[in-house]
Formats: sequence, C-alpha cells, structure tokens
Amino acid sequence: METQKARWEDPFSPEGQREATAKILTGLNYRLFFEGITRQKLLETYQELAKIANENPDDDEMWKRNLRETIQSGKDKELRYWLIGLTTKTAINLDLKTTELPSFFDETMKELMDEYKEETRDTALLLWAGAATLTIRGSQKSKIGKLLEKSIAKSALLIIGLNEDKEDFRLNVKPDQEVSRETDVEVKTPRGWLRMEMALIGKGNSEVIGDKVGRMDRNGVILMDVLPDDSSAHNTAKLRGVKLIPMRNGHPVEELRCHLRDLKVPVQEESISSEEVETRVLSLPLDHFR
Repeated sequence: METQKARWEDPFSPEGQREATAKILTGLNYRLFFEGITRQKLLETYQELAKIANENPDDDEMWKRNLRETIQSGKDKELRYWLIGLTTKTAINLDLKTTELPSFFDETMKELMDEYKEETRDTALLLWAGAATLTIRGSQKSKIGKLLEKSIAKSALLIIGLNEDKEDFRLNVKPDQEVSRETDVEVKTPRGWLRMEMALIGKGNSEVIGDKVGRMDRNGVILMDVLPDDSSAHNTAKLRGVKLIPMRNGHPVEELRCHLRDLKVPVQEESISSEEVETRVLSLPLDHFR
C-alpha cells in the first residue's frame, strides 16, 4: 500500500496537523500519513549509528573504549542504551542502574566478539538499530497521538455545528467527584454532559478500547482508529450503550453527527459528505491546530 504523503514538509506543524486531521476524519489510516517522517528519522539515526560502528576501523580496542566512554558520560541518554542493545524503557524494566551500564556493555561486547568475531561491528550495528527502531517508533506514536487527538475531536465538533466559545463542548476536562479520570471531551446535551474519548489505537491494542468502554456512561462516544471484528469491546459497548465510532475507512463525522442529533444536541441537520468534511477542516483557522 502506498504511503500517503503530506503536502507540508513538517506534518507536526499547524498546517500539517490540519491536513492530517482532514484526512483522518475522511477515513485515512493516519499511521500511513506519518510513516514518511518516521522513516526519515529512522534512516537518519541508522546513518549516525553506522558512523559510530565504523569509527577507529583499525583499532577495535580504541573503538570499544570510545563506546564505553559514551555510555559512561550519559550525554546522549538514548544512545547510551542503544549501545548496549536496549531501549530506555527496557533498561528500566530490567532495573538496570546507570552505574551498571558499562559492565553490561562489556558483557555484550564480549559475547559479540566471541560469537561474531569477524562481524562484530556489523552485528553490533544491527543490535543498536533494533533498539533505536523501537525507541523512535514508540516516541513517534506517542507524539502523534497526543498531537492529533485534541485537533480531531475539536474539528469534528466544530464542523457539525457546535461552538466551543458558547460552551457547546469542552476539552480536557479535569477529574472531579463524578469522574475520576481526565476526560478528552464533554459535549453539552439537554440532560447534562456527554463524555467523548479519543483512542488512536490500532488492532494490536484493542484491549485499551475495552478499558475505555468500561469507564464510559450510557451514550458516551469513543472515537477510535480501528477495532478488530472479534474484539469483545463491541459487545461490551452494546451492553453499556456506548457508541464506538471507527475512523479508519469510515465516515466518523457523519456517525458522530447522527448520534448527537438523536440525543437532541443542536448539530447540523443535513448530512455531511466526506468531501465536505475535508473542505471544512482545511478551512478552519490554524490557531485551532497550535
């Protein structure tokens, strides 16, 4: 499948966020939209690691000493873990203290040189690149999710006719006596406030949707990326009266409009086509995406 490309050089800019939001609200797989910049970051990192792997080509002992010093200095907190083949998160889970990193490195290098003597540097590079890949993809996923969830929710509500300034909805509502966790969005209805949660979660983490469903009140909305057909979250949502709206390959704005209309929320009465959704989002002021 061909990766969708943003027109903007930086998809994290307000212009890029606006375009991404427009595409996502018309059913695009947002991961493909951002894959280009993630791949670019990975390739740049691989090049830097390759340079490190090829330093002091005629002196392996000097090479190892320099690597050890890099780890001990801790100037680059991610690199020092990559050089022992771990991510920061994995090192924390292993309860590996920073003072133990040099000895862990020594053990790793001894194993590489004993088992892969002729390919020590190439094998080390593969080990480092694997750790770096996990770090970068995890970081990008978190960054993209946090960046887009607010703009997706706000844009969807604005283009179906609601107004934040008139308090038709409110974002990032802090926990209180009624709700123990922060709520992504609350929409005003004739009977009070309806909770709406964002979940840019893929098929591999469908249990997160199930957890969110369990915390929702009746008629609450979860705007999500995609959910497997066999996920138990479907039945749980049906029993609890929670509305699940998948965005990928769907028409999430129209589903949201119809759901809120049936609850007597003053949204636009006429249906909105996918083409109109994209046009309306792209016409929103950039201030909404900062």
